[in-house]
Amino acid sequence: MMRGMRWLLVVGALCGCGTKAQVTMPETLPVDSGDGGLGGDSGDGGVSGDGGDSGDSGDGGVSGELDCEGIRGMRALFEAQRSFLQERDRYSQDLAEVGFSPAACADGSRAPVPGPGQVAGCQFAYQVTSVTGPPGSSFAAIAQGATGTPAADMTLQIGSSPSQGIFFWLEHSGVRRYVDWNECRPTGSFSAQEFEAVENMGHAFLAMRASFFERDQYPSTLLQAGFVPMGCTDGSSAPLPGPDWVAGCHFAYQVSSVTGSPTPSFTVTAQGAAGTPVADVTLQIGSPSFQTIVFWIERSGVRRYIAWEEREPTRSVCDVQEEEGLIHIQALYTTERAIFQEKDRYSSNFAELGFLPLSCTDGTRPTSPDSSWLGGCRFIYHVELTGPSTFIATARAVSGPIAGTTFQIDETGTRTHSPVRSAACP
Repeated sequence: MMRGMRWLLVVGALCGCGTKAQVTMPETLPVDSGDGGLGGDSGDGGVSGDGGDSGDSGDGGVSGELDCEGIRGMRALFEAQRSFLQERDRYSQDLAEVGFSPAACADGSRAPVPGPGQVAGCQFAYQVTSVTGPPGSSFAAIAQGATGTPAADMTLQIGSSPSQGIFFWLEHSGVRRYVDWNECRPTGSFSAQEFEAVENMGHAFLAMRASFFERDQYPSTLLQAGFVPMGCTDGSSAPLPGPDWVAGCHFAYQVSSVTGSPTPSFTVTAQGAAGTPVADVTLQIGSPSFQTIVFWIERSGVRRYIAWEEREPTRSVCDVQEEEGLIHIQALYTTERAIFQEKDRYSSNFAELGFLPLSCTDGTRPTSPDSSWLGGCRFIYHVELTGPSTFIATARAVSGPIAGTTFQIDETGTRTHSPVRSAACP
């Protein structure tokens, strides 16, 4: 088990968990690129004046492109501030310090900067208007439409406070409404409300596993795992069905089962709030055995599995699927180097290495050509010892639009990539 834990910590480090990256807004809104590996119905979307209970499906809302420029910019600003808080234990008045850089217009122009401390996007200027330090850290930021542009009479404000969590509103010609968090954002085959739960369940899964690596057991509640979902942008949240539940905006979440050694496992359930469009929607994610994942959504009694890549509908499905092989082949190299330092040799024995990649979200793994290969989800893995102190590790995609794609890496860290992409890839 300890080798397996070391392997997973290597994978986590390579994923960049907990690190801050510069937040740069795309020039244009990304387009959902595929089926995420599995089909599904499209739901009912999400934008309204009360935090988001109506709208069309697939893009997180029905706002116009002008609204969406400001909404996407403010969402990126919020995420940059929250990342900075996790790293430095404070918010910042300086948007450059937190790595926030809004996109310019297509012709390269930007809105005029009205004053110090503001940064300009295309038709909006952004500024942090207040920051308070710990305890009870909070911040507020504003986006103001540029004079002489169609956005001139638009203002947005976003922020975080200990009492309210998140607040986010847009005012247009004197009419104010709250902005749903997933508004102006691709949500794939899910409604905006459903996608809230899809994202949060991914976070809950990673939080439960991180807690296991620290304590060698899964926690019995999500609060013990450090998982606290975001409420609605008007300060409200879903009602709690009972004890040990935590509330998001449209869903409540609970650890519904935990088992200990020798076969540790857990299950987390998300239940849509009564009186909302997702009242009959349930999601479940868990790990019934080591390095096995099960993740599904049930709408009105109809259940389907959710592919792991469906959590990222703004990215190319092919890029996300390739990432599985890339992360694991790089981590396999790191693990081989570690065992070489311990034993002065490499190994092709995955059990000795403690290597077991995560399964598909229905709990299955692909069939391997022979016992020297090991299946993850989209990829199968193999290590060939080419000499007393040399090896070549291979990751080969066997399903989806990237089937045939191969990554290889040797003992020097030299990595090769042989992509194979179907017409389904953008």
